[in-house]
Amino acid sequence: MSFGDDRREPQHRTGLFRRPLVVAGLVVVLLGGLAGLGLAGWRFYEHSRWPLPPPVTSAPLTGRLSVFLCADDSDEYAPECLYGAATADDRREIEAMLRSLPEIRDLSFETKQQAYERFRKSAGEDPAGLEFVRKTRVDEMPESYQATLGPGDWEAIRLGIGDLRGVLATEIYGDSLWRGVADVGVALCPEIGSDFSRCQGREGRVSEEEKAAVLDRIRDLDGVKAVYFEDVAYALVNRRRIYWEADAKDLDPRTLPEAFYVAFDRPPAKAEMEKIFGRVPGVAVVVSVS
Repeated sequence: MSFGDDRREPQHRTGLFRRPLVVAGLVVVLLGGLAGLGLAGWRFYEHSRWPLPPPVTSAPLTGRLSVFLCADDSDEYAPECLYGAATADDRREIEAMLRSLPEIRDLSFETKQQAYERFRKSAGEDPAGLEFVRKTRVDEMPESYQATLGPGDWEAIRLGIGDLRGVLATEIYGDSLWRGVADVGVALCPEIGSDFSRCQGREGRVSEEEKAAVLDRIRDLDGVKAVYFEDVAYALVNRRRIYWEADAKDLDPRTLPEAFYVAFDRPPAKAEMEKIFGRVPGVAVVVSVS
């Protein structure tokens, strides 16, 4: 159903204007119909624009593994690297263990340059992030092994890999519940907290008017297939899935942003989305779902 979209042929539209009495009659009928529908009709129109609820899934926990290697410039803040940079023998041992684990999938090695490019891309258009990137050199980035993870005992994996010589750190994150559902998330300012530079100086969550303005901007984008809304309760479930460790239970819901998640026919570049939403009041950050 569409509203206010007359797709009849031009000659048909012209014919109506040649028959003013018919037009007047149609107006009376339409006004009478709307009066009969009243508030229910307006609510139906508004509901047709509302975003969809978050997906319900019982999919097993999958995730992403990063194993960062010691470098020559590791210092006292990296006691795991007291023996210096990871050697060729260290790498062979680390890779052999990773390949032996049944949970490991799609194992790859990331160079310093590749790590820097990914780091620079993740900063997007955020001024604080770009400034941090500007102050970081390529040779300061650690080399690493990257892999996807299937279900399993992730804590045992992390502890086992962390004990290997040449390993600086091991990080594991669960996959977002939005992976495979949406392409881009537009997070809104939370109730408290200053983790988002765009939300500093605000008090309280975004207003309903600000939410509506963001949703209108999303609806105006080309190629939108579906729009979802993530409330705080779902954000908490999702965040606990991503930070799967026990300390994730201590998350304060007031610091979690609500968000719109959008699925596209062809996902736009993150930089393009940031230009569109970067100055919209109430928007905390634009994220890519991966």
